[in-house]
Order: sequence, then C-alpha cells, then structure tokens
Amino acid sequence: MADIKIQRSHALGMDKARALALDWMNGDAKQLGLTCTLQQGENEDIIQFERMGVTGQMTVRPDAFELDTKLNMMMAPLKPLIESEIDKNLARILAKAEGGTPKA
Repeated sequence: MADIKIQRSHALGMDKARALALDWMNGDAKQLGLTCTLQQGENEDIIQFERMGVTGQMTVRPDAFELDTKLNMMMAPLKPLIESEIDKNLARILAKAEGGTPKA
C-alpha cells in the first residue's frame, strides 16, 4: 500500500471550510467515483471516501484540511501523479475560496 498525506492551512474558518468540503464531496468526489460519508463535529468534520483501489479521509478544520489516502498495490505506481494532482487541485480550490490565485 502507498500512502498520500497532504495538509493545507487556510484562513476560511469552519463554516466556509465545511461548505468547500461539501462542494468537493458532492462534486469532484462523485466525478472521481468516490463514495463518501460525512461525520460533522463541532470543531472538525471527517469525510471518509473510497473506491476500488483507494480509501481515505479528509479532516476539515477551521484552519486546515488534512487528507490521508491509501492506494492499493495496483494504484501504488500512480502515487506521484495522484499526489501531484490532489495537491494542485486543493491549492487551486483554496486559492479560489480565499479570493486569490494559486501559487505555481
């Protein structure tokens, strides 16, 4: 198994971070074929996701998103590509939500 761990700090606060995560869950995650479940908490939410070859969770906090993904051995060779795309997309989404442009 290959692990992908990404953490991105932000200044959105919990309400905006939660809304952004829900948009991701109901949009991009569905397009990727991910099945998601949401556990909302007072100080953090956890979105668990899975599809064939991929399992993981996104922790949504008022000041950060943490993504922990596990790839099975068939998906492991694609880890660098998957990790790069996740990181790039998360940066783009956060930059847009914060009113800026993503860093190259």
